Amino acid sequence: MSVRRNVRFCRAIAVAAVVALLTVWVSYAVALCPRMKFVNPDDKSVEVGWTMGVDESIIPDFGGYRVWMREVWQDADLKLAAEYVWGEDDTSAAGYWPFRPFYEDSIRVYVNDRLQNAFPYVFSVTAFEAGVSVTDTTCLLNNASGIVYPRVGVSDKLSTIRVIPNPYRTSAAWEVGSERRVTFVGLPAKATIRIYSTSLNLVRTIRHDNPTSDQAFWDLMNSDGEDIAPGIYVWVVDVEGLGSTEGRMMIIK
Repeated sequence: MSVRRNVRFCRAIAVAAVVALLTVWVSYAVALCPRMKFVNPDDKSVEVGWTMGVDESIIPDFGGYRVWMREVWQDADLKLAAEYVWGEDDTSAAGYWPFRPFYEDSIRVYVNDRLQNAFPYVFSVTAFEAGVSVTDTTCLLNNASGIVYPRVGVSDKLSTIRVIPNPYRTSAAWEVGSERRVTFVGLPAKATIRIYSTSLNLVRTIRHDNPTSDQAFWDLMNSDGEDIAPGIYVWVVDVEGLGSTEGRMMIIK
């Protein structure tokens, strides 16, 4: 009886394994959509990580991955940044597969190191079936990251601090939707930013306290939450232990 029970038990395990495998096949055959794990900004670069959750080799007709990027200040849509083709072993081919085997590293990583610091980007990742050029738009949109700003990292020099864009134009495509702002870059971990009119009336004070980012934003409003008038503004940045630096910016509406 024990032998029969063992046989039935082994059969049950085998059936369960087959069912689980078929479930994976069906789920990924119906919708090849990876899961975004992280989007990490760095100096003029962004690192994007994702996973399918299983070894790609068990997914029927798996074709590869497509990485998408949107330059928010210029483009209305995500555009193809890279395509990785499953099984491509020619290192000179456009679709060469640079990833390690799934069992060694289940997270797939794409790095774009040709970006502009403090400019807004959005990234997304999709997968595709072999021989299929159509992209799953649902996966494309659902996987889209929030806005990401490449950054240098905190600085310990006053000389790195500046404002972009300068001049600022309200009608420029720089704006993210209806969001209006300029960016202070090259900041240390802690700094106090004061913005004045040319008559030296204090318009706004911004406290920057971020050990991982050199950026702080000004939404072009005064301390009362009102839109500022166009013109030239003076900014002063005070940093404990380093002193202060200043400059001018022009706001054109």
